[in-house]
Amino acid sequence: VLGTDAGGTKEIVEHNVTGLLHPIGRSAGNDVLAQNLLYLLKNQLARKQMGIEGRKKVERMYLKQHMYKKFVDVIVRCMRSK
Repeated sequence: VLGTDAGGTKEIVEHNVTGLLHPIGRSAGNDVLAQNLLYLLKNQLARKQMGIEGRKKVERMYLKQHMYKKFVDVIVRCMRSK
């Protein structure tokens, strides 16, 4: 995954673990984006490892059963506070 080092992308993509981030903006951002793209094109092992780690993160944090549990936890906390 290639993404900008801002907003929601930054919260999901962990740099050098689940993908590569680059700064926003044409001056610095485009150069780093190009470097990151070349790095991934040349490094199959890094691509594969980041893909594996990304999938693990999605399974751990975003699959339905985990989201349901998080939702229930929020509801329970709200009910306890009243």
